[in-house]
Amino acid sequence: MNRPKHHSLKGFILLLVLFIGFLPAGAQGIKINRIDPPNWWTGMKNQELQLLVYGEHISGSEVSFEYPGVKLKETIRLENPDYLFLNLHITNEAIPGSIRIKFSSGKKFATYQYELKERVTRTYYGLNSGDVMYLIMPDRFANGDQSNDNAAGMYEKHDRQNPGGKHGGDLQGIMDHIDYIRDLGVTAVWLNPVFENNMHAYSYHGYSITDHYKVDPRYGTNELYADFVNKCHETGLKVVKDMIFNHCGSEHWWMNNLPAQDWLNQWPEYTQTNYTNAVSSDLHASESDYNKLVDGWFVKSMPDLNQRNPYLATYLIQNSIWWIESTGIDGIRMDTYPYPDKDMMTTWVNRVLEEYPGFYIVGETWLHAPSYASYWQGGAVNFDGYDSHLPAISDFPVHYAVINAFREGGSVYRLYEIISKDLVYSNPDMNKIFMDNHDMDRVYAQLGHDLDKLKMATVFILTTRGIPQIFYGTEILMQGTGDHGVIREDFPGGWPGDARNAYLQQGRTTEENTWFNFIQSILQWRKDNPAVENGKLIHFIPENEIYVYSKHTAKSAYVVILNNNLVEKTVATKRYRELFNGYTYAREILSGKTVSDLSEIKIGPYSGIILDLSK
Repeated sequence: MNRPKHHSLKGFILLLVLFIGFLPAGAQGIKINRIDPPNWWTGMKNQELQLLVYGEHISGSEVSFEYPGVKLKETIRLENPDYLFLNLHITNEAIPGSIRIKFSSGKKFATYQYELKERVTRTYYGLNSGDVMYLIMPDRFANGDQSNDNAAGMYEKHDRQNPGGKHGGDLQGIMDHIDYIRDLGVTAVWLNPVFENNMHAYSYHGYSITDHYKVDPRYGTNELYADFVNKCHETGLKVVKDMIFNHCGSEHWWMNNLPAQDWLNQWPEYTQTNYTNAVSSDLHASESDYNKLVDGWFVKSMPDLNQRNPYLATYLIQNSIWWIESTGIDGIRMDTYPYPDKDMMTTWVNRVLEEYPGFYIVGETWLHAPSYASYWQGGAVNFDGYDSHLPAISDFPVHYAVINAFREGGSVYRLYEIISKDLVYSNPDMNKIFMDNHDMDRVYAQLGHDLDKLKMATVFILTTRGIPQIFYGTEILMQGTGDHGVIREDFPGGWPGDARNAYLQQGRTTEENTWFNFIQSILQWRKDNPAVENGKLIHFIPENEIYVYSKHTAKSAYVVILNNNLVEKTVATKRYRELFNGYTYAREILSGKTVSDLSEIKIGPYSGIILDLSK
């Protein structure tokens, strides 16, 4: 029997119905551009979820779904008809699956499959004073995938000759050198932001976010970032993610169509912040100064977000939780911490710690004095009753003390002085301490390219209280100054065709290798000394530019001696006997020598020694 050449009418109608069922949402008359967060999880401690729905005239839609254990509590419409906010309640009875959300407006409708995932069981150890962070600017560390240098749809293209341009470093490049980072001796990696920064210029630094839920394609993908975190964990490294709540990029996807006029801090004319963080903790601050600090824009290309808008606040809070849950990161470094609305920031910290007890959060608190900086650490006794609940702050006062101690004409009394003010902190051991970072001249340059001074500074920063942070390239004596693009120079050997490969011993100069071995020896020693993480710090008033201090537990101890003199000194330990009581000898970490006579210690000019004590 011959088969008919055409489908029957009934069959044709069936195929048409099936075809329409597979059309995108816009085919039914309603277009949904995006829903954030793009997915969520069952079993979260906080059972509330707010979805931002974005689509043309979506606010005219009625929303409905049926899913066991999930309830639509509220549909919220703001002044912009292109946005809806949906408040969902996800009970413990909800199971992983896909929620079929229906949007209806008259005869038009669309459906959206919203995924609820099952949580991955993880333990979040956070960071403590036994850790050392290695700070990397992804665009400048290594180019592991040249195919993404000029990713489709990205405004700014690859230009390695421009200090302020995109140089092509990426996540794959960092992953290719994970062993180098581990072997250096650090225990955690902090990357400057890897969010999409689709700006026309200066997009390399990552602080002008244009999509909070997307890794910049010139760095890789969300999946590759998760792989990076996993590889770090497999290698024994923790990961700290850089985030920004204060501002976004002027090319952010919502900038041409804001959900609400108060989504940003708007002024009659462009108004820049005063950059004076001390205003927040100034008992006598004027209202206008305070408003300019928190509501003024950082720069014109970074619109200032208004965290007092409850929907934006929830958006930012959920975004950070989404990244933690999606990738298993170990900590968050929050940029420009005193600039956003501080009550919202406390809410954020509490939400994160509610979901992940012990999680590490450190705020960038660029303040010169401990009395200012301590205001931002959780548990502080503040004049206005404010408690940030923030576990850790960035200890800029220690940075300035280090530079002032070891620059030309400096004194180690600056170190004693700054540590003696720790009484203002609720937990100084959690402070992030550093010699330099991505926003300032390289420490080697700040100390006049004096390697002996740099060695003393490094001994101090790696043996005092707090969580040390090292900026990539410090271990090979990078020395950029002035322009940020120069300070954040490319790591030599990270790009095909580089003249040398400083990741390898043979690619470093003799001076670089001497320095690399010096810093590596301290970092590796730190890992196995319990006094580093848990020890009590005791220090003595410096005399004749000799600063002595110790960290000790009941079973372990080490003593550090810094000699900030042009000549060798013999230090009699009688004054410091409480540090040596019960110990009979020591190993000098940097030389490897055994010191059997602890009654006096010889120390060379402009140098520091670390004595690991033994009974």
